Amino acid sequence: YICFALICWSAFGNSVKTALTASLPAGAFSTSVQLAYSIAVIFTFPLQAFPALEIVKGGKTDPSEATKLNILASTYILGLGLVAFFAIDYLGNVVSLLGSLVGIPIALIYPPLMHNILVRDSLQRTRIKNYCVACIGVLAMGFTSYTTIISWDKGAEGE
Repeated sequence: YICFALICWSAFGNSVKTALTASLPAGAFSTSVQLAYSIAVIFTFPLQAFPALEIVKGGKTDPSEATKLNILASTYILGLGLVAFFAIDYLGNVVSLLGSLVGIPIALIYPPLMHNILVRDSLQRTRIKNYCVACIGVLAMGFTSYTTIISWDKGAEGE
């Protein structure tokens, strides 16, 4: 990821946008790349949403429950569309906030806590290290979320 980001930054300089396809020079090629990317996102979104919707479904097979869950899923997807529509100029901020509130816990908070739960006979030193890593994750999550929220107006790409 770092190598890819550095290559893109070296190619486009400081004018690189959050969505890399928006940084391409105007022309037929960039339009076709953007169109192909949009089609790929549209067709892969159901695959990305499937695991979450299966968890929400919880193994229920009752047709009335399925209808309720379909309405819930449709509402969820419409809500995501509204967020995307209204936050299009702040895409970098939205991605940063999601990284802070979702990515950091997945990487730094949940794994050590789950290790402590799953390996109950681990050394006390290991358990303390796990709690320290989780605390660092909580601090990082708070700091990065705060930084993103404070600098929200500075991150607009449309300005």
